[in-house]
Amino acid sequence: MRILICGAGGFIGHHLTLALERAGHEVLRGVRQARAANDVAIDFGSETTVAQWLPRLVGVDAVVNAVGVLRDRHNNPMQALHDAAPRALFAACAQQGVARIVQVSALGVGGPTRTRYFTSREAANHALTQLDGQLRYLLLRPSLLHGVGGASTRLWIGLARLPVFVLPAQAKNARLQPAHIDDLTDAVTRWLDDPAAKSRTVDVAGSCATDLPGLIASYRAQLGLPPARCVPIPRPLAGLAARVGDRIPASLLCSDTLRMLEAGSHADPATFTELLGRSPRCFEDFIQEANQ
Repeated sequence: MRILICGAGGFIGHHLTLALERAGHEVLRGVRQARAANDVAIDFGSETTVAQWLPRLVGVDAVVNAVGVLRDRHNNPMQALHDAAPRALFAACAQQGVARIVQVSALGVGGPTRTRYFTSREAANHALTQLDGQLRYLLLRPSLLHGVGGASTRLWIGLARLPVFVLPAQAKNARLQPAHIDDLTDAVTRWLDDPAAKSRTVDVAGSCATDLPGLIASYRAQLGLPPARCVPIPRPLAGLAARVGDRIPASLLCSDTLRMLEAGSHADPATFTELLGRSPRCFEDFIQEANQ
């Protein structure tokens, strides 16, 4: 199968590229700047019309869209990256006869937490589901993802190495169901390799639920470190820090990410287990498995 992966240079796209190549597929890497033979230069911030996408889809059997940004910036506008470009891409796939689309969205999109990150993805997800019958789609909604090269993985492991760490008080007890990137890539590969696969929306969640202190405590134990102390930051102070982060484009903490942390990210893993064909991994083994 010839597969175009949009966002192949990112964390999820990179791991999907490796997995699908191992499975024997021909992968075209959709990236900002083409540097290798199978790279396709795509400006996701400006290619927002069907006509721009049609030539890129000639000879393509499936498309994976793993483009995403956590912060809205003038050079990475969410409205284009999460909404306009994917909608144009999906419509072009239907016109060009591309048989399958995998859309990597996020757990929480369409829910009560109304951040720009979540709301910017809604229209594209809806547009994709409306194409059922013209093509088959797999709409994935991952929880917190763990894996080599992941920004959140580096953050939580970095916190886990500290003897004392601070967390926003209202995010301290938010429920999480972390998933491993290898489980996501295995599920995508399995769906694409199944000739009878049907269109579906799947919440990507690990087999175990926890909260942030529990996740960090587990990571510390897996690193062979003794328990640490968690110091909660009062909501007014956390909110102030987030507003400062709003003015720093490189900051992972901003008003939107604080609200998403406070909302948590968990789901019933039953549909993901069915898609994967086995139980997904538990966060209690993530670091140990990586070191084996």
